[in-house]
Amino acid sequence: MFELDRYTIQKLKLIALHIIIGVIISFFEDLSPAYFYIIILFFTVAIFNSKDKTYYVLAGAAYIASAEIFLRMAEAMPFWEMGKYMVIYFIGLGIFFKGFKLEAWPILLYVLLLIPGIYIAYLNFDFLEESFRKTILFNLSGPLSLFATALFAFQLKFDFKKMMRLVDIMIYPIITLTVYIFIYAPPLEEIQFTTDSNQLASGGYSGNQVATILGLGMFLCYVRFIIPHKNIFLQIINISLLALFSYRGLLTFSRGGIVTAVIMMLIFTFYFINWTPILTKAKASLKLISLGVGAVVLWGITASITGGLIVNRYMGQRADGEQKDITTGRLDILKDELMAFQENPFMGLGIGMGKFYRGEITGHFAASHNEVSRMIAEHGLFGIIALLILLLVPLALLLKRKRNLFLMPFIAFWFLTINHSAMRVALPGFMYSLGLLQIQYQRKPKRKKSG
Repeated sequence: MFELDRYTIQKLKLIALHIIIGVIISFFEDLSPAYFYIIILFFTVAIFNSKDKTYYVLAGAAYIASAEIFLRMAEAMPFWEMGKYMVIYFIGLGIFFKGFKLEAWPILLYVLLLIPGIYIAYLNFDFLEESFRKTILFNLSGPLSLFATALFAFQLKFDFKKMMRLVDIMIYPIITLTVYIFIYAPPLEEIQFTTDSNQLASGGYSGNQVATILGLGMFLCYVRFIIPHKNIFLQIINISLLALFSYRGLLTFSRGGIVTAVIMMLIFTFYFINWTPILTKAKASLKLISLGVGAVVLWGITASITGGLIVNRYMGQRADGEQKDITTGRLDILKDELMAFQENPFMGLGIGMGKFYRGEITGHFAASHNEVSRMIAEHGLFGIIALLILLLVPLALLLKRKRNLFLMPFIAFWFLTINHSAMRVALPGFMYSLGLLQIQYQRKPKRKKSG
């Protein structure tokens, strides 16, 4: 339990490496592109050289999806949407080497349903005001990365131990991001907390997206808390990371990512408790009690540091206790998009046209935070069918009793995230796709009856 075996030493080295990367890039941000290109080179070489190409394809895509927000924060990528394209690149290698299952035809249908929206946008676009290419790619790159990954991952047989290694791989870039935030953000006593999302405490970046990735980090560490490493040192580090991600996530004052993490934990716990033997259930129950105590303590510390304002934030109140719009303006955008659907129910406005539609009505050219309502407004009936496909595919797998512990938590992450943060990054689509894997659990060999 306390022995530093080869596996433990390797994990400790990787954790230390990502802490060092966070420190170096914090002080020498010009080196951040080198980090990005090393990631691409490392996983590309691994895919070509390894016999287990499937694992390294998913590992490369997982690492990029998890690191994308930090790479944007550090300005490490040549252009904004590069993270999504790199996910597509790794998955493209996977499809080249391994192909995909013909049973994934609903995923093909999903992407085909998005094509008419490009034509409608072309007919209505003001080429003098905006770049058509950038507008289309901004709105379509997220769905395309989902399509590519889901096509490859659909019912792909994948060992449970390798799935746990993917969980670890996604944690590493979140460690780097957290280190970067700690160094970038001023001392907490110098931060003026309000009941709005706090950019300073989020590392100078969008609190919504930082909370999303820290929330995912919370869930991944929670998984490793319930299904722990064998070594006690790794367990202690994991629990510390869980507390750290939770603490910094709360301080962003962006609720979406944290609430999503809690819902994922509840769903995962439900399936884990239902599918495991009685002894494992008992051990998990004791862990959950200790975790609940820790959560209460952490909440109390955060409330004290923020002068109680974190409580107001999660209750949807202003600092004086008065109730405010809990959706922070998203409800108004939702209403506009539903109105746009009523006016264009069949073909929709066209991809990216929702922003201009709102601008004409309100004078505020705001991109949607809600991928569901955006698809309904901009793709019309085709968008509704595409969304139904994405919802029905995992439901069908669940009804077939495909025992993927991560199916419903990852689908929940996708759905909840796209409702408050759209598909601005590759992460929600990638997590959706991981839920479609066919996880292979090792079974204990049956004892032969003695004659």
